[in-house]
Amino acid sequence: MKLKDQIKNKIGKLKLKSDLKTFKRVKIFHNFNTAKTVGIIFDGTNHSNYDAARTFAKFITERKIRIFGLGFVESKEVSNFYSYYTGFNFFTIKDSNWQGIPSTHNVSDFINEKIDILVDLHLTENFQLDYICAMSKAEFKIGSYTTANKYYDFMIDISSNPNPDFLCEQIKHYLSIINN
Repeated sequence: MKLKDQIKNKIGKLKLKSDLKTFKRVKIFHNFNTAKTVGIIFDGTNHSNYDAARTFAKFITERKIRIFGLGFVESKEVSNFYSYYTGFNFFTIKDSNWQGIPSTHNVSDFINEKIDILVDLHLTENFQLDYICAMSKAEFKIGSYTTANKYYDFMIDISSNPNPDFLCEQIKHYLSIINN
């Protein structure tokens, strides 16, 4: 990573830390029986991550749960490949401010949306998606186990099979068997 990017990343993390001091959200456990809305965030730069998010979204909508999807694409523009699935919005590198914080209407709407469960499917370091996860007003946040991200209410260890499809299967499993 270039020195300029390291400085930008550090400033962004300091801004996030500052924002979290005044951030308030209601934490409530939800499973697939209690949730009315689910938000999915993912890194769509890799098409297999997008496919995993789409498959998971289909699973959710089959349960009559409303879906909100937000994908990050590490490029300057979103390709037409991503426009075929409704219900997902996308943002790119150029949609972030100088601190690396995403600053589009789609992102701010997603962060402020009343979501019962936020599912974070990104598995690699991505400040933009970490920021969205941290600042989301979702009542219950779930994602893969990491020592770096402290924003989840429930983490799943997928070190034995680190891919988004396996994470989705584990989320389905745990949110189906755990009761309030």
